[in-house]
Amino acid sequence: MEVVYRCSRCGFTAETSTWLWKCPRCGGPLDVVIKGLELTLGERRDMWKFSSVIPVKPLIGLGEGFTPLVRAGFLRGNTYMKLEYLNPTGSFKDRGSAVAVSKAVELGIKSVIEDSSGNAGISVAAYAAAAGIRARVYVPRDAPEGKKSLIRSLGAELIEAPSRVEAGRIAIESVKNGEAYLGHTWNPWFLQGTKTMAYELLDQLGHAPDAIVLPVSAGTLLLGLWIGFNELRSTGLISKVPRLYAVQAQGFASLYERIHGDTAGESTRIADALRVSNPPRLEQMVDAITGSGGDALVITDDEILDAWRTLLRRGFIVEPSSAIALSGYLRLLNDNYLNEDCETVIVLTGNGLKYIDIMGKI
Repeated sequence: MEVVYRCSRCGFTAETSTWLWKCPRCGGPLDVVIKGLELTLGERRDMWKFSSVIPVKPLIGLGEGFTPLVRAGFLRGNTYMKLEYLNPTGSFKDRGSAVAVSKAVELGIKSVIEDSSGNAGISVAAYAAAAGIRARVYVPRDAPEGKKSLIRSLGAELIEAPSRVEAGRIAIESVKNGEAYLGHTWNPWFLQGTKTMAYELLDQLGHAPDAIVLPVSAGTLLLGLWIGFNELRSTGLISKVPRLYAVQAQGFASLYERIHGDTAGESTRIADALRVSNPPRLEQMVDAITGSGGDALVITDDEILDAWRTLLRRGFIVEPSSAIALSGYLRLLNDNYLNEDCETVIVLTGNGLKYIDIMGKI
């Protein structure tokens, strides 16, 4: 198996023996490209069962992956919930963090820098702690207190910034010699972790579903699924990629706007995990939506709150930014994009226990 970095914009390539998070030639996002991909299943019952297609030594793991896939009996049709909020730190980000931090350790890096609205920061802090390396995490000042407390408790240095955009800018500018900017919205190794959900769904269902509905902001899960299912198609294990439906929060819907045009309305106040204004991989996200035959849609806070209450009262302890996926599913069903015969997976991405202080207020 041959592995190289390749820039999605200018075609720059480089060996993966050094840490790169963006193209040194044009500043574009880098991909990790695998030549000679062959899938052989391991015996482990976690994400690393698919280590043959993860081009990193499995150095750090907390039991990420193989989250439950349960039939959503309260919904019509052949619909499943993928419970990613049951990952070790309570979000799908653990898939990406396990791979990215393992790569950092493999390269001898002793300190990683992350910017996040919360979940990715918690995840990177946990995996850095497991690896015995330092982590510094930049978050917007209005990030949920529960998330900030978890980052501190995991031993990471927490620095607050005026906004999500500023958190990213300051994080990049803060990197010193000997440190590595992990930056999950840019990091190509992170996508090598999130792609494992595609392999896992095939393993759990025995085939690829017809459609997947998921929350999207920076696109790390959307692109992971796109990469993973395309790899599976290239090996002949599936014949087509599921339709990918990206559900975005109002005010932070760059993907929807790129496909459909501007959208008006007040920015979300409750879907804090989806507040990315200018995702660096936007063009790749568009390719994932159009290439899979899916679409992007925008959901309001009122719709999110309704879905959040519904999920909580059905026993799914998720955060508002996860509940948006159910809102999107119901909209797609009502608008006849999905029907009862369509086998659909709704991805619930983040744990609601981080929001226990505000649940009573809704």
